[in-house]
Amino acid sequence: MLKLSKKSVSTLTIFSLYCINLVIFTNPVMAGEAILDRNCRYYVRTPENLKKVPPQNRATVYFTSGFNTGKQKYFLQVLKFPNSTSVFCLVNPHTKTNQKINKIQLIQDKKIEKIENFPDKPASYIVRAEGDKKENLFRVIYQLNLSNPYDPKLSPLVKIYNKSYIKTAK
Repeated sequence: MLKLSKKSVSTLTIFSLYCINLVIFTNPVMAGEAILDRNCRYYVRTPENLKKVPPQNRATVYFTSGFNTGKQKYFLQVLKFPNSTSVFCLVNPHTKTNQKINKIQLIQDKKIEKIENFPDKPASYIVRAEGDKKENLFRVIYQLNLSNPYDPKLSPLVKIYNKSYIKTAK
């Protein structure tokens, strides 16, 4: 029988472990969070998807909150993009779907300063958004009601106008 020295055995062992690690870790999946786009779609972080979704359209999760309505659990997820604008998404864990909430265009793709649960209303949120310069609004605070998640209601609670607009309106 062939006698191998200790050095040969250890070299062969190290080489085989190296080959196994090379096979395992050369998968093109990259570490990090999944990629989210402006339509609330998730992409696995691969080199192909990094090329497919440009950096300005990649979001990070800014806010997530669960709520129950109609005996079902949903999640409101707010995504923030590199230009500080936000997109509101509805996540249904039962159907495993994410979708952009299209019926609230007043706050979609705006700069959201703060979002929090509305007191004593489980499917309602207070959203503080940067105002619209075209309307001379400095800041607007809305109530977002998701008691019917597929027909959300958005109501302005407070509108703060720019100081220059108030002087010229007199």
